[in-house]
Amino acid sequence: MTTPLKKRNALHTLALAALLPLLAGADTLEPPDVDLFAELQYSQSDLRAFGEDHRAEGYRLRGGIWFNSLARHGLEFGLEAAFNQLVRNTRDTAFNRAPTAAELNNPPNGIGTLESVDVRAQDRLDISGYEIGGRIMHERLVYLRGGLLAYNIKTRFSEVLTYRGSSDDLTGPPFTDVDSVTGTGLYAGLGLHIPLVRDIALVIDASRYRIESENVDSFAAGVQLRF
Repeated sequence: MTTPLKKRNALHTLALAALLPLLAGADTLEPPDVDLFAELQYSQSDLRAFGEDHRAEGYRLRGGIWFNSLARHGLEFGLEAAFNQLVRNTRDTAFNRAPTAAELNNPPNGIGTLESVDVRAQDRLDISGYEIGGRIMHERLVYLRGGLLAYNIKTRFSEVLTYRGSSDDLTGPPFTDVDSVTGTGLYAGLGLHIPLVRDIALVIDASRYRIESENVDSFAAGVQLRF
């Protein structure tokens, strides 16, 4: 008569016998044939639509993967992802102006007759985003890239007014206005991949981004490491 313990031992033996071929074959599985790459680029972007210069400075940090097993006829296919800081600029201004009619009619107490107003202001613009897309390269020389950009536009305006009067001066409380807009848009680019030494190359590309219904052209250059 077969006991429950003997039945369990028999089941364990059968299960182990079934797994042995799989365990033996695991050592023969080859790792995926891929290369990783990383890029650091300096960029200039035309951001006149956002009140900036046509050469607004920024940078890109990008990484990706090449699928070597898909390479055919000199073409390589890969995926890329990046953090793109298109611009982060702060402008400080200071000037003196004449009082407005409202300020003349209601001047701060204790300064006498309002004569002029000193203005100290600061504008800050930060446009950044995350890219995710694909890349095709021919003969490790020319590449096309394209995908989706999730962007964020942050603006900050602050102002401090100093009222100059006939009897005294008075500095008012600071005024600050902050705004943030997020969205998604497409991007596409064409680039050159110029080998320098083994697994290190110079990369230069021109890209167009769609941000807030505006086309933003950007030029970038940097170094790529492939490993």
